[in-house]
Amino acid sequence: MKKLIIAVILCLVGSLSYAQDYAGQIGTTRTLANATADTISFSITKARPSITVKYDIIKNSGTVAGTIVLQGKITAASSSEAWTTLNSYTLTDATAVNSVALTSNQYVNYRIITTPSGTQNSTHKKYLLYRGY
Repeated sequence: MKKLIIAVILCLVGSLSYAQDYAGQIGTTRTLANATADTISFSITKARPSITVKYDIIKNSGTVAGTIVLQGKITAASSSEAWTTLNSYTLTDATAVNSVALTSNQYVNYRIITTPSGTQNSTHKKYLLYRGY
């Protein structure tokens, strides 16, 4: 009986350690001036039931405009496969927050391209959340 209880506890601990969750900022906080573009790349190599990418945009000065594009790729980031656009967000002339929820990770490599336009200065933070099974 004692061995059975120990086996059950080890199975529970083993299943909990497999559920590798991640939540945190990806890249560094970036301050972009005028039309200075920025790209952040990341990989998620294991199957995940959901992924959320969050953008925090802080208007510092000027007129904020442009786009933030989330793209995915199955093969290596340097391969000749074309990137697939998963979401596009239009920057507005204000401090803003946007989240993109994906029901699973269909891709291995991801990138977020921020392309501001106009005469502006804004600060950008990107966050990633994914859960294990």
